[in-house]
Amino acid sequence: MIISTMVPHVPVSGVWTSPDGGISLELRPNGRFIETRAKPFNLFTGVYVLMGETLKLFEDSGAVVTGTLTDGRLSIGAIEERAFHTAH
Repeated sequence: MIISTMVPHVPVSGVWTSPDGGISLELRPNGRFIETRAKPFNLFTGVYVLMGETLKLFEDSGAVVTGTLTDGRLSIGAIEERAFHTAH
């Protein structure tokens, strides 16, 4: 994976779910993630980088989201920016 070779990356594995069960985020040890949202149903995929407690999600659609992973607790912010634009 290109990103993990450019940035010191800590691979993690696990599934986190929002308290209401509406959002689920699976981090895979290979640096990929899958996020699902229940209402309306949406599926997002991409790569993640964990540096210390800072988690960056780079969605395949180009969106970038930052969060933190501290003592097994995951907090995710809003979409920050588009890293690139996809062709339509």
